[in-house]
Amino acid sequence: MSLLSPSSIAVIGASAEEAKVGHMVLKNILTQGFSGKLYPVNPKGGEILGMHVSSSISEIAGTVDLVVIVTPGKTVPGILEECGKKNVKTVIVISAGFAETGTDEGHALEEEVTRIAKQYQITLVGPNCLGVIRPSIGMNASFAENLEKAGSIALLSQSGALAVALLDSSASLNVDFSLVVSMGNKTVMNECDFLELCLDDPESKVIGMYVESITEGARFLRVARNVAAKKPIVLIKSGTSERGKKAVSSHTGALAGSDAAINAVCAQTGIHRAHTTDEFLDLLRVLSTQPTLLTPHIAVITNAGGPGILATDAAEREKLVLAELDPANADALKKLLPAAASVKNPIDVLGDALGDRYGAALAACGKDRNIDGVAALLTPQVMTPCEEIARAIIDVHAKYPLMPVVTSFMGEKNVASAITLLQKNGVVNFPSPERAIAALAALQKSQRPASTRDDECHISSLAQSAIKDVTGLLPEDKTTELFKLYNLPLPSSAVAESAEEAVRLAEEIGYPIVAKISSPQIIHKTDIGCVRVNITSSAGLRPAVTEILENAKKHAPTATINGVLIQQFLPAGDEFIVGAIKDPNFGHLVMVGLGGIYTELFKDTSFRINPINEEDAYDMLQSLRSWKMLLGLRGKAQSDIVALAKIVAHISHLVTDCPQIKELDLNPVIVRSDGVVIADAKVILE
Repeated sequence: MSLLSPSSIAVIGASAEEAKVGHMVLKNILTQGFSGKLYPVNPKGGEILGMHVSSSISEIAGTVDLVVIVTPGKTVPGILEECGKKNVKTVIVISAGFAETGTDEGHALEEEVTRIAKQYQITLVGPNCLGVIRPSIGMNASFAENLEKAGSIALLSQSGALAVALLDSSASLNVDFSLVVSMGNKTVMNECDFLELCLDDPESKVIGMYVESITEGARFLRVARNVAAKKPIVLIKSGTSERGKKAVSSHTGALAGSDAAINAVCAQTGIHRAHTTDEFLDLLRVLSTQPTLLTPHIAVITNAGGPGILATDAAEREKLVLAELDPANADALKKLLPAAASVKNPIDVLGDALGDRYGAALAACGKDRNIDGVAALLTPQVMTPCEEIARAIIDVHAKYPLMPVVTSFMGEKNVASAITLLQKNGVVNFPSPERAIAALAALQKSQRPASTRDDECHISSLAQSAIKDVTGLLPEDKTTELFKLYNLPLPSSAVAESAEEAVRLAEEIGYPIVAKISSPQIIHKTDIGCVRVNITSSAGLRPAVTEILENAKKHAPTATINGVLIQQFLPAGDEFIVGAIKDPNFGHLVMVGLGGIYTELFKDTSFRINPINEEDAYDMLQSLRSWKMLLGLRGKAQSDIVALAKIVAHISHLVTDCPQIKELDLNPVIVRSDGVVIADAKVILE
């Protein structure tokens, strides 16, 4: 593709004035190693940096692979039209003044650029971007100052400023880039297109992404899953989605927030999610230099007890296992260490350790069948030869290239030269044991396969009939009809229009019962006193029905009242919530979490992007803090986890068949050892 390997570049808006971006971009391409043809373009003509200046792109006699536009925003559509007529297929628009201004004029200008690019099938980067850098061919088609040496990390950034900062620090961090793309406004090419570009780029081994928004949610999920299966992706996301700012009517909506969809995407595709810039860089460094951690079994080597304990705690948080050395291997290592040293994991080589002890411990791990990765920790005590130890680690790492090794040489001036030595030789150092362990854990992250529906159900048309012509809150009878199609268990219930009818229905259902208002407008019934539970007799039911109706008229005078829902009261069990909410970008998010009165207090939830299956649902349950509650505590029998996972998967089937569902809450779902029942359901339609 001409964006990655152009043989000719034209800079439209090239300037002789050194302070202008058009001059900086032209000079960068000219002086930093690009060997192809370079054409400055400016209506004034003349000469810039010793090169003849063409007055327009059409004046250039030969073909042009790549055009960089650095002119005022209003001129871009006309220039792009000229590029199209000259059959230029790749354009970078650095110019600003488009949709990012927030004005009608800016949006209209961007729409015009999009139209022209699509008309001429132009691959367009930007507008409002820093540019594109390809170190291997010496191409710095941007206004970033320096072109560093070529590496294996592709950086895709929606922020040009962040890209500049990372480029500026790349040498000190030993982070080398194969490609740097400032995506800008993503008018034509968005993050999906750039991911596909990196997938086909043999130079890019790891992809780092900074995004403020994701343009095509469903496509991103599909593309990211495909790319992440072959190349690691590290994502740092900022900003709040529009959906997160809108009013919601369900617990699911309130719990989703702006990050739920992104967390779900990462969980379902294998993307590594970074929450801070430090974490972003840590992941890029380790993923671009170290092999895969085949199992969670690691060893920690240390010359001090405190850092070893910190690493042990971090390993437990990251679900890594500090495995013991094979007995024969441990005995051999014990002979090479002082009597006071420990070959237990963490392996303590003591504070006076030299390079030979570190080398021996690391070699023992390298040949041990129980150990698949190592974190080597060091504190610079007065007798510690930091560089010697670094060389020992480098030598052993070279002998066992399939075993990932990270280090944490803690401190500053006394370890600085050793850290430089490590990183120049492909061993990544981290300032703390916790960060070293987190980076090691990232190397064993696996991708989940794409979810598939186990059955076709053939009930979509029946489901659509059940909700036909309904908007807002789905009535109880329609909810019952819909849920039966998907084997979603509801308690026996019916709507009564009077106290006497309520008594008759309660006798049919059987006491104890629950009574609650039936109204399409009243969503949060408990808040206005329209729910009564554990009613055990007609003497208690009659006044309860009267109070419920009076409270409804008092607090919701304009609401349509269908009557009072009389429902079977369910035995106690663990209370969970299952829900779904429609995200404008990604479609439905499916949720499961701790429910009942604790739903929004503890916010113990897990989200996935629809569709999901029972295996996905089981993984979601395992990720909850309340997972141990389901397994059974203090002699309580294990809950029916399989039945709960089925409900989560069936909700996925339901919202797949009924895309007009806006929000859905099953709360609480009563989970017992002998089954699961949905105590309350709320379905809201667009």
